[in-house]
Order: sequence, then structure tokens, then C-alpha cells
Amino acid sequence: MAKIKIVGTALVAAALVAGCSKNETTDVTTDEVMVSAGGKDLTRSEIDKMVDACIAKEGDKLPAEQLAYQKRAIAAQIAQSFILDNVVVTKATELGYSVSDDEFKASTDKILKRFEGRPDAPKTIDEFAEKMPLPKDYVMAQLKNQALIEKMIEGEVSSKNKTDYTAKAKEIVDGIKEKNSHTQECVTASHILVKTGVGEASDAEAEKKIKELKATLDAVGDEEKAAKFAELAKEHSGCPSGAKGGDLGSFVHGQMVKEFEEAAFSLPLKTVSNPVKTKYGYHLIYVTERKAKDPDPVPEEADVVKFLKDRDERSQIGEFLQDILRKANIKTADEYKFLLPPPELPKAEPVPAAEPEKAAEPQKAVETAAEK
Repeated sequence: MAKIKIVGTALVAAALVAGCSKNETTDVTTDEVMVSAGGKDLTRSEIDKMVDACIAKEGDKLPAEQLAYQKRAIAAQIAQSFILDNVVVTKATELGYSVSDDEFKASTDKILKRFEGRPDAPKTIDEFAEKMPLPKDYVMAQLKNQALIEKMIEGEVSSKNKTDYTAKAKEIVDGIKEKNSHTQECVTASHILVKTGVGEASDAEAEKKIKELKATLDAVGDEEKAAKFAELAKEHSGCPSGAKGGDLGSFVHGQMVKEFEEAAFSLPLKTVSNPVKTKYGYHLIYVTERKAKDPDPVPEEADVVKFLKDRDERSQIGEFLQDILRKANIKTADEYKFLLPPPELPKAEPVPAAEPEKAAEPQKAVETAAEK
């Protein structure tokens, strides 16, 4: 079952609130409500008092320059915890979920497993709770809340996902194998670009300039050519790669515009090309390496199935929790609006079935760089 980061964060925040607010709320005066959820209100003075107590407990452990940030972070955790405790936990109870002793032990065993191998790893959940800087009974209650929320998600989300990911995983793995079966040549090259177009040189001006640069490079010995090429690229190239001496790194077929690609893959090593015209202007190309592209790693189908399932489940869990929060009529002050769930998007109209997903094509280095 997938874990929910927000739940773990909320439990930490809730524990923080408990540790800081114990026996300190009897004299809180009524003031501005910061958060309203589940029929309960959290006021500014309650938040401030808990934040101050938490900061005081840390003593001189917090650097002065981090103090303001820590106060805001703790306040946000307090507000978030308040919302989740009064909405999500309540919803789980309303849906009839409860946690048995055996289920609680299974949940806490997973927590203990995270600490295995550490010198101070707790051996039991009681020991874990005692190590926390909070009352043991409160920590245990929060751990039960976590187990309850996870059980609700298992029942309402995870167990209802009946998608068979095996065929999709096989398609992805087979696609990688098929791609690897075709050896791809990879070249490493640099270029100098004299741009043409609106606000740039005319074709005639650019062609003249690139031929002058070519003549300069032809007059240099082979041993000095690479250094001279980088020098001229930094001084004259209109591509952002000029700052790196024209270096474009390595690329394979299909990543560059056609004219550039044809010249680069036919060019002998460590020679400067003749001027190459593309829609961006005129180029000089210098290829430093040519080799077969390393094959892409082929994952195990079981790992792909797990990845696809976890990805979908994270999305489904997020929407499930957001739906609970949207229906809860939560209200916050402006400074805590970021804790509210995003509004539900209108359902999209059906679209024709698309082709199977493909791996993203590598960035077209020359094209992208020239467009910047």
C-alpha cells in the first residue's frame, strides 16, 4: 500500500502540537480564527502560544537566522495537523474503519523496520514512543491515527484499483529492447553559429562572416585547432553554447535539424566543416568523438509494474484526500490559504485514443539553443 507523505507530516505536526500545548491552553483568550475545520476553530493566539513553546523547548539549538522560518514552518504544521485531525481522521471513523491490535502492530512494525541497522534503533514501538520528546500515550494515539488513515486508504483506494499493469510493463520493456537492438551512432561536437533572421545578420553577411571564421581556423595547425575553435565560438557564436566554447555535448540521429545532422555525422574527426546553412543561420561544426551509443538499461517487468501502480495510486490517493477536504467546508485566514485543497477541475471531454506512451525524445540541442 502506498504511503501518504501528507499523513506522516501531519502526525509529526500533531505530535509537536501536543508536546507544546499540554497544560497551556486554559488561559487562551478568544481572538481571530485562523483555521476552522470539522466544527472546531484554531485561533491565532493558540498557534502563537504553541509556536513559542516549541521554540523555547529547542533552546539555543536553532540558529538565529533560521528562527523566523522555523516559526512559520511550525505554525503551518500546527494548522495542517488541525485540519487533518478534524477532517480526515473523522472521515475514517464515519466510514466505519477501526484498527485492531494486530493491525496496529503490523503498522508499527513497518515503522520500526525503517530504523533497522541504526545504532540507537528502537526494538519495540513502546521504546520508539518513549524516545520521542512527547508524552508516550499521545505518541501512541498518533500512531493509531496513522494506522487508521492508512486502513481507510487501503479500503477506499488501493483495493479498488483493479488495473492490470502487466501488459503495459511488457510493452515498455520490449520497446527499450527493440531500441537497443538498433546500434545508434553518437557524436560529440562543437559549433559556431552566425545567426540570420529578423534583427540578425542578412544571409550574405552571415555567409561572409562564417567563411572568414572558417579561413581563420584553416590557417591553424591541427594541434591548436580545438582551442582556436573554442576561442572563436566564445567570441562570435550566436548560440548559448558559445559560452562553453561551442560545446554541444553528445547527440544521436534525430536530435539535430537535418542539415546540421547530415554534416556532423559525415564529418571526419577533428576537422572543421564547411559552412552549413540551417534555418537558424550558418554553422561551423567540429566533431571530437564518434562512437556507438550506450544501450539504455532494461528494467525488470516487475519493477515497471510496481512503478506504474505506485504512480497511479499516488494520484488516486491525492484526489481521494482532496475530495474529503473539499467537502469539509474548511475556512482559513489568508496566510493559511495554501493549506486548502485546489478547486476541482471540470471533467474533460472524451478524446480519441492516443498512441501508446513513448519515452520522451532527447532534447534537440541545436534547435533549442538557437531559439533561446
